[in-house]
Amino acid sequence: MSMHEIDLSRIDLNLLVVFEALMEARHVGRAATRLSLSQSATSHALGRLRQLFDDPLFVRHPRGVEPTPRGRELAQPVADVLARLREVLGPTAPFDPATLRRTFTVATHDYAMASLMPALMADLRIHAPGVEIRCVTVHPSRVIDGLDRGELDFALGGFVGITAERVQRTPLFTDRFVGVACKKHPSLRKGRMSLDAFMALPHAVVSPGGESRGDIHQVLEAQGLSRHVAITAPNFLALPLVIERTDIIGVLPERLASRAATTAALTLFELPIDTPPFTCSMLALAPLMNQPTMRWMTQALTKAGAHASVGRAWDL
Repeated sequence: MSMHEIDLSRIDLNLLVVFEALMEARHVGRAATRLSLSQSATSHALGRLRQLFDDPLFVRHPRGVEPTPRGRELAQPVADVLARLREVLGPTAPFDPATLRRTFTVATHDYAMASLMPALMADLRIHAPGVEIRCVTVHPSRVIDGLDRGELDFALGGFVGITAERVQRTPLFTDRFVGVACKKHPSLRKGRMSLDAFMALPHAVVSPGGESRGDIHQVLEAQGLSRHVAITAPNFLALPLVIERTDIIGVLPERLASRAATTAALTLFELPIDTPPFTCSMLALAPLMNQPTMRWMTQALTKAGAHASVGRAWDL
């Protein structure tokens, strides 16, 4: 054996299980509970892990512990090793969602909920009635942090410009933006609106963080245009009720706008500016995607995304 080769016979593989639990829970106490160990035993195991890898691996944080860069680097390889060991040593019976009892915490907004949750929950009630989905509101800039801390299992949304090597992005469905105005809006001509009218009218904007920015803002800014924002809302579903009673216009995803037009006095119109389609995706920590429950949930959400597709339900 060379001087740099590790003697595997002297290594307790249970330490990798402790590492995995700490990476997921981001808290020594919660990791200990998950492993049915005492907190002192878990802390002792962490000490042995630090000696094994010659790195602190996890450092204290007001909410628990946070992985060091070396800890993040080891997350995926350790998850791969444990997943392979579980396949080799575990029972041959396949994962059965019908027996699963688990709560998934998901960061999302009302548009993704309206698009995905009806089909997802209908599927879960039949095939996994013990699963609970707990939806929470998290600013997009804090989603990665929430996943890292173990406060979120996954997140749903566009997340444009948000990337991290440790995060896996799974596309669920695509959509496009359309204009929304009250029925018989005076600026509409045969179901269309000129760019001049579009820019002159007051706009309703959706922004979870309260900023009057977003995809449409960037498109307009690139063309040297600026719109007047009359109202900025943290979610989508209230805007149709505002738009149907005022001269304010809005820009909404087509799936949501088509549904809103069935209950509100709205007219949908093609935008007088070119806007690219966008994708709603699922974000989750890559090291956790080897878990059968996360693989299954990804498949369930992908299936729900396929059901979310909608044809053009309005005529111009």
